[in-house]
Amino acid sequence: MTRKTTAALLLALLMCLGALSGLAEAPAPEAEEAAPSQNFFAAMNLTYLDGTPFDASVFNGTPIFLNIWATWCPPCVGEMPHLEELAKEYAGRIHIIGLHSEGMTVREGEGIVPDAEKNELALKLQQDMGLTYPLLNPDQNLFALMYAPDYGLQVEVLPTTWLIDGEGYIRDILTGARDKAGWAQTIDGFLAKLEEEGNKTDDNAVPAPEGTTGG
Repeated sequence: MTRKTTAALLLALLMCLGALSGLAEAPAPEAEEAAPSQNFFAAMNLTYLDGTPFDASVFNGTPIFLNIWATWCPPCVGEMPHLEELAKEYAGRIHIIGLHSEGMTVREGEGIVPDAEKNELALKLQQDMGLTYPLLNPDQNLFALMYAPDYGLQVEVLPTTWLIDGEGYIRDILTGARDKAGWAQTIDGFLAKLEEEGNKTDDNAVPAPEGTTGG
């Protein structure tokens, strides 16, 4: 199935589910405007590679290093041992998460479903490398954010890493792999910036869509 066909099926499915209308910018009722905005990433229904639910609420108030990867991508696999070490060294300061780019797929007549074959390969890779930091599959909303052309965050290069603050705003999008020192420098700079700002988003932050729940 081509990328264009996949995108078309995805958009058609999301329109049927009403997800696109939930992501659209619409004025909220006045009574709800005063309520604090929900952390988009903390509300997602993420799963581990084996389908076990992941508690995304841990993302509330803590920055996320979301590394999007695939088993067939040598640079992705090559930096995983570095991310494993960094996840332990930065525990409690930032969540380092590996997001399996091929964990879900779009099938005609079925919608967005787990790709059993790709997940089996990913699980074997995880076990062979002894990786313990979370390797997750996206839910429907995150899958749409990654691939639907309307949202402007299409993942076209692997690996791609999103740096997300504790309120759920994507603060930076980085493409390509790094060595351990390179990623440590990036993480240190990101955390220092958040500390300096008091974890307040700036004008360049890209908010994840509001008004949606995990899919």
